[in-house]
Amino acid sequence: MQRADADDAICACTRRALLGGLAAAACLAPIAGLAQAANPAARVRPQPGDRLALVSGERAGQPIAAREVLLGAAPLAAWPLDPADGLLRNGSRLNQLRILRLDPATLSPRTTANAAEGVVAYSAMCSHAGCDVTGWDAAALQLICPCHGSTFSALDAGAIAKGPASKPLAMLPLRIQEGELRVASAFTRRVGFTPA
Repeated sequence: MQRADADDAICACTRRALLGGLAAAACLAPIAGLAQAANPAARVRPQPGDRLALVSGERAGQPIAAREVLLGAAPLAAWPLDPADGLLRNGSRLNQLRILRLDPATLSPRTTANAAEGVVAYSAMCSHAGCDVTGWDAAALQLICPCHGSTFSALDAGAIAKGPASKPLAMLPLRIQEGELRVASAFTRRVGFTPA
């Protein structure tokens, strides 16, 4: 969102606030999210111990319980969440994740080493050109980048199943603590892409 757009949103919210309290509350939530994303601490990469929180929906920003990640379901979009102060690390696209549960018996050794009871986390940024990896092939268990068609194996640590990507997706090691998904350590490789 550009500065002028944010100013317009604030002005529109102020006008609505004069009309009623509920409109003001609904209006201020996105502005609070913008302020948080602008916080330099929100751009820090995931840290060991961070919780994982939902990106969207009525529970956006809330921690994800391991039991919520269902076997066979499409990946969930998530942000790291600092457990100390509740800050979402949503100030950089490099922090957005795709979370899914796979059958632990089918995982490669590299994937197993970074999974928590079959739950895995991959960077949502394609290693080819930086597009958001939003597609999911449930039959092949592959994450798909819609921009250029790169596909990545969820079973094999984000390995390339089909190019043009030349590097796997970064994987974020996980653990489960008190039923919640937590970051175990740093990404397994550099997140993002190298411009040509």
